[in-house]
Amino acid sequence: MPKVNGKGQAAILTNDQIDAVIHLCKKPYCFAVAIAAFTGCRMGEALQLRVENLNLNEQVITLTHTKTGRTREIEMHPELVVILSNAELPSKGYLFPSSRQAGYLSRQGLAKELKEVCEALELRGVGTHSFRRSLATSLHGKGIPIKTIASITGHESLNELSRYLEVTPQQRRAAILTLR
Repeated sequence: MPKVNGKGQAAILTNDQIDAVIHLCKKPYCFAVAIAAFTGCRMGEALQLRVENLNLNEQVITLTHTKTGRTREIEMHPELVVILSNAELPSKGYLFPSSRQAGYLSRQGLAKELKEVCEALELRGVGTHSFRRSLATSLHGKGIPIKTIASITGHESLNELSRYLEVTPQQRRAAILTLR
């Protein structure tokens, strides 16, 4: 069930919807959204990235401020490399520094921007976690092993990851048709 009034799970988006959100978000929010969408990291993890965590030459992002406390490296999709290569990101410190306070942009500020963009696009139930859920569900739907998905998203248990995955009626039908 999509998130409505803070209840339920964040909506899962198609690639076209994700592209539209990234395109409409203001800078630098669009870059944080792109990182979350293409890596499956939590939005807070994206916002806390520092310049040294981004290696465009090696096409790797290193997440050091994770929920589990474990550092995680994620390979970047070529589209994300292009997006970030063309971005005017800082040369030191946080990738998304705050102009109002010391540190990085707030998750609340990004959530506000995301809400405005999604209202303009008429997307319901979208939250900062939508990009994480969308990545996990998309990879699962493409037959990527669940352990591989967990290694990308940083889930410590497959049970926890399974809550992120949505199964479509088409996937259920295809599964039944494989019986015979």
